[in-house]
Amino acid sequence: HHIALALTKALMALPSTDMALLMYLVPETVQSKEPVATLVRCAEHLETAKFVEFWEVANLGGNELLDNVPGFDEAIRSYMIGVLSITYQKLESETFADLLALDEGDLEEYVSANQSDKLAIDGKNVVFTPNSENQQRPKKFKENISFDQMLPLIDFLASS
Repeated sequence: HHIALALTKALMALPSTDMALLMYLVPETVQSKEPVATLVRCAEHLETAKFVEFWEVANLGGNELLDNVPGFDEAIRSYMIGVLSITYQKLESETFADLLALDEGDLEEYVSANQSDKLAIDGKNVVFTPNSENQQRPKKFKENISFDQMLPLIDFLASS
């Protein structure tokens, strides 16, 4: 039970590498037993951004371990928003609510109460605050060859 609690706290610390580090310390026989096996699946879904699948596996409201850890769902949603904000500038509200396992009706209240610095609701979309990752970057192109170096090639091609 103590191992599962430590792993749960490590999940809550994502994107930190705590979960991966702890997994090296947990014997495989323990990893294959519940509730640790569920936590491992949860971590895999979170790290691969399969958020809908995460909520199905986590089974909040029916998971004795996770339901008794204060702030678990909030920490996980905060991690998810971080991942989504570096990937998207804008996302449909319905999709966003599904990914965070929120009722669409509760979405506006959730955003204003918890995440107003990271995102906003604009009509039927959730708009993420611009950051260095979700903005278009100019293409950096540097010519390593001068025109004078190209002249012999151009002359050759023109003469053939």
